[in-house]
Amino acid sequence: MKNKKIIIYLILFCAFLIRISYLFFLRDTVFYDPYIMDKHDQKTFILWAEQILKHPFYVDGKVFYMAPFYPYFLSFLFLITGGNLFGIYLIQILIDVFLCYLIYLLGKTLVKEEVGILACLFYAFYKTSVVYSVSILSDSLITFLYIAFITCLYIALKKHKLKLWILTGILLGFSALAKPTIGIFLPFLLIGLFIYSEKDIIPLKISFLGQRILVFSILIFLSGLVILPVTIRNWYVGKIFIPICSNGPENWRIGNSSDSIGLFYYPTGELLSVFSIDFWKLFLKKLNLFFISYEWPQNLNVYLMDGLVPSLKFAFVRFGFIVPLGLFGLILFFRNFKENFFYIFFTISNVLWVVLFFITDRYRLPAICCFSISASYLILWTFDEIFKKKKFLKPFLLLLFASIFAYMFNYAPSELLPDESKKIFGYLSAKGIEKDLREGKVEKAYKKATQYLKFLPSEPKSNFLMAIVYYEMGDKEKSIEFLNKTLKLKPDFELAKNFLNDIINKK
Repeated sequence: MKNKKIIIYLILFCAFLIRISYLFFLRDTVFYDPYIMDKHDQKTFILWAEQILKHPFYVDGKVFYMAPFYPYFLSFLFLITGGNLFGIYLIQILIDVFLCYLIYLLGKTLVKEEVGILACLFYAFYKTSVVYSVSILSDSLITFLYIAFITCLYIALKKHKLKLWILTGILLGFSALAKPTIGIFLPFLLIGLFIYSEKDIIPLKISFLGQRILVFSILIFLSGLVILPVTIRNWYVGKIFIPICSNGPENWRIGNSSDSIGLFYYPTGELLSVFSIDFWKLFLKKLNLFFISYEWPQNLNVYLMDGLVPSLKFAFVRFGFIVPLGLFGLILFFRNFKENFFYIFFTISNVLWVVLFFITDRYRLPAICCFSISASYLILWTFDEIFKKKKFLKPFLLLLFASIFAYMFNYAPSELLPDESKKIFGYLSAKGIEKDLREGKVEKAYKKATQYLKFLPSEPKSNFLMAIVYYEMGDKEKSIEFLNKTLKLKPDFELAKNFLNDIINKK
């Protein structure tokens, strides 16, 4: 037991270490500063948090468009850190490390401690989780709240304590305020309470039926109570009944229009009816996209960050490893269906809500947490079956099907970095370099200019900005060299011509 505790503490320390090292490298990139990230959710959230600090209730006077939990949480981090970005990122890292612990706790509660340890290891070193844990985006916090809810639910079922059910209801409310799509799980929650085999789930001497109705009522009432202030606020400012936020229909349109591509893309076609064949064809297309191993980018590109941040190379766990094993490992949980019903359908719900809207890598994080547990279970169960029980057929078949699935869905576009990602990176790089130069931070500007040039060496602006940085550093020869490269790529670049003439005339 003591050795297992040491192992989990070591994994959590490594989870912290890889995230903090990522943060140190991130400081020298354009993705550290959300204020320069025009048309990105990062800037939206940071400005939203500042508005909350000025007017906590009224905010901007409009109905919340996106779920408000994260910006309110971000405004709280602003208060305790004085608006220091490094401090904000550091606290988010600690939350993500605690999420790793919750995955361990859930795996231990569902199966056994070894499953929890291995699942914790997988998520600790999952590359995408590292990237989003150190960003001004809500997904890491959403994932934390979702897993905190399902973990607390299982502990409440086993401990039979009313205070744990109260905490579960509060976590359900916070989860909904962070991402309302958890509502998809509510029908499964109700069904699961009624099929759960143990009679007593609360410390009250009432009937089997009464206990289930009471527990579900507690969860709905408390979660509704948590959501209520936001609903009242939306009614007050907009005179319209919006329980949490208004962007649900827009996200539905993005993912379910006649010209939707299944990814983040603003369509122009008509909205498909759920009763049409085309809707379900698109649904199957999105289901296919969900299970493909490529990390579909939106706001951040994991492959770009992998090239920018050297320490990210140590995050060795990939979607294409966890999900095939996790999907077929989920089959093992059907052997104890009544007790595992919540986990099975919570996992399915976290796939379903993504597929119903549109696919991005960050939306898949809650499902990854669930699949990391079933993947760990499959691995350890296979080991026991083969080496302890000397049984080979079932583990061989499950691993065979998982391998076939992994092979079929091991897909990536010909370019890991699509032109759109490169274009965005170039735009942000230019903004970041110009800002650093204005503020006299020449060394930071040099690092950003070097990264810009590395990824886009044939772009005239990357060479031009490198020339400016070298000039500010006092290296005129290098500045002339990059100005000549700029003009070779774009002979009519007037700013480069004028700058080059100025430098030569001053010699």
